[in-house]
Amino acid sequence: MKAKKYSKFEKHTSPKNVNKPKTRKQIRKELRKEKKARKHDYYTNRGGKYVLLKNKPTETSSLENKPSNNPKEVITSDKLHLKQLNKEKQEQERLRKQMEKQRKELLLKANNDEDRTIKKLAKQLHLNKRKSKTTPKSFLEDGLDYLLEVCDSNNMQAAVAAEQQFTEVNDDFDEDVQLMSTNTKRQQADHDSSFQSEESMDEAMSEGADDEEESDLENQDSGEAEDDDDIIDEEENLEQDEEKNDTWEDIYGRLRGKDGEVITNSEDKYIPPAIRAKMENESSDDKKRAEKLKKLQRQIKGLLNRLAESNMHSISSQIENLYMNNSRNDMNDTLTSLLFDSLVTPVLSPERLMLEHMLLVTILHANVGTEVGAHFLQMSVKKFDELFKRDFPVENKMLDNIASIIAHLYDYKVVHAQLLYEVLNKLSERFAETDIECILLILKAVGFSLRKDDPLALKKLILALQVQANSVQSHLHDNPRVKFMLDILLAIKNNNMSKIPNYDTSYADHLKKLLKSFIHKGSYVTTLNISLEDLLQADQYGKWWVVGSAWSGKTEDKKDVVVKKKGYSQKLLDLAQKQRMNTDVRRNIFCIIMSAEDYLEAFEQLLHLGLKNQQEREIIHVILHCCLQEKVFNPYYALLAQKLCEYERKFQMTIKYSIWDKLKALTECSATQLSNLAKLLTHLFLEKGLSISTLKVVQFSELDKITLRFIRQILIGVLLCEDEDTCKNVFNNVSRSEKLKLFRESLKLFIRHFLVRNLKSDSISGDHKSLLHDRATIVNSILSSSDKRLIF
Repeated sequence: MKAKKYSKFEKHTSPKNVNKPKTRKQIRKELRKEKKARKHDYYTNRGGKYVLLKNKPTETSSLENKPSNNPKEVITSDKLHLKQLNKEKQEQERLRKQMEKQRKELLLKANNDEDRTIKKLAKQLHLNKRKSKTTPKSFLEDGLDYLLEVCDSNNMQAAVAAEQQFTEVNDDFDEDVQLMSTNTKRQQADHDSSFQSEESMDEAMSEGADDEEESDLENQDSGEAEDDDDIIDEEENLEQDEEKNDTWEDIYGRLRGKDGEVITNSEDKYIPPAIRAKMENESSDDKKRAEKLKKLQRQIKGLLNRLAESNMHSISSQIENLYMNNSRNDMNDTLTSLLFDSLVTPVLSPERLMLEHMLLVTILHANVGTEVGAHFLQMSVKKFDELFKRDFPVENKMLDNIASIIAHLYDYKVVHAQLLYEVLNKLSERFAETDIECILLILKAVGFSLRKDDPLALKKLILALQVQANSVQSHLHDNPRVKFMLDILLAIKNNNMSKIPNYDTSYADHLKKLLKSFIHKGSYVTTLNISLEDLLQADQYGKWWVVGSAWSGKTEDKKDVVVKKKGYSQKLLDLAQKQRMNTDVRRNIFCIIMSAEDYLEAFEQLLHLGLKNQQEREIIHVILHCCLQEKVFNPYYALLAQKLCEYERKFQMTIKYSIWDKLKALTECSATQLSNLAKLLTHLFLEKGLSISTLKVVQFSELDKITLRFIRQILIGVLLCEDEDTCKNVFNNVSRSEKLKLFRESLKLFIRHFLVRNLKSDSISGDHKSLLHDRATIVNSILSSSDKRLIF
């Protein structure tokens, strides 16, 4: 039976093919058809550049009369113009991008060409095999090393900022000239007309204290403790100037005098070989000792950095071994300095850190010897006295940290309660905000232990603090620190620990129990019963608590300062208190300076005070303090300082160190204080009280705006001096010393850039302008004379 044949139409529409899936060929064919249909619709519906209006009716006119849902918008001439503009902008943007792309390609090509040239030149200069990134030696020899600094963007920005800053400073040049052109000679002629009376000076000083907060000069003692012998090298140019004025050097390098005879220098005499070898051995020994101390410092610092409760025993044992293998003096000094560096900081040290470090000192005090704890205690008390004399803000916690050190030493029974009561009494006498903070810290740490050891002394302290709290000034009367301190005192008095907030001594008690396990068998903690006065005067009278040490405290009568107490007015005493003349020495010096008829009377009375060593330095400190507090410069202080410098060299060195400390803190001074200090130094330079080499500590390459103006005021004052010879002598003193060559070059550059260049200002008078120009020329020739000396 034959199969039934279907037609082509029946074949595709047969029931068998209805649900049959389409082949890929069919799908591609349908997609092509759909694409053609979409393109046809797109091109038929797209409008042209111009629209043709159909006037003749067509067969489809009936269809056109019907309303259309999407009528075509008629393009007007404005829209057509806007469309053309957009096209032009797009074309310009396309051209711009194309040009930018082409420019980048040209730059890259130029960079590649330049790199090839650099590699070629580097190969020719044999610089292509260098591994070091430092500047080649050949560049340094040719003076090309500075070129790379110009390419640094940070250096360029810094140079621009410095140029702008110096431009701002130059705006004040007219004011500086006007300020320093005052004729001080007339003011110095008669003290009665220049120096204010006691009442007017009191007003000026009190107003100055109200307007500005003075900076305490007591922090300058640290740099003044060096011996005069160490300073001779710095001032040798002053002593040798007169000897070198009439000398010259011949062609053989020999120094000849004015008459032509050869001058032999004692320093160049023949040294025998044995003495020369001994000198070399001493210098080598000093180098070895310095290296040994540096190594010792690194060892102890590494141990202290790892100090904790868990490794306390091992670290204390290692430090004990270092004591056995090294000098005890070196160990004591190194350990004390490192402990102070880590604990005595401007921020309050953590109590846990303080307890662990003081536990280490106590262990060494018991196991090594009492001299360890005694030395650390002496240095701590000296540090406390030094910080106590300064005027720190409440935010600075250095005094709090050193007070906490002494309190924890007492807590570990290294020191007796007597010393701590003396410290508390000293703090309560001044009763400033920082003192109240220290009292609170000590009482919270060891207040109940003090009550247990000496309750009677604690009762006296409480009464004294209550009296001070009731008699303080109004700004401290309602201070919350005072109220909080009184509450703690009451809690300690009543033995009520719950009234003290955040009071927790559990960790301190835990360390006290561990202390017994760290101490060697047969050793114990020796309590040092030393007074505060003995510790502070140990260098003068000796250390009676050290076995074998000399002690002269009982044989020599302590010559305290006995001043003939005049009937100073209460107003003057109040002014002394307002100016923070806290000690009797400073108060007496201040009253003498303020009440004297002239500077000669003040000089005589100050010498009759009978001050010694540290106390004599207070004279200079008070003079500088008073000079800076004046609203208008008073030459009285300059004359008094000049007289003291002429009388004895130690006053000259003290004022020099004080000036150096002031130069470090010029940013803290007001404009009036800077002007007063500049005029004081100008007077001392002109009258040979100080040498202008005092300014050698100034970094002329890193001048800020304030320091620049301060130095300029001094130089203007010196150059405007009426006597030309006096002006020359100021610079003659530094013109021949080889050590001051850099200082001379700095002065020449400063005068040329910041004085001579500013003389074009119209606000400066013609006399001052010509005088400054002539003097600047003379000074430049003087400072350059050492490099231009003729040799015959």
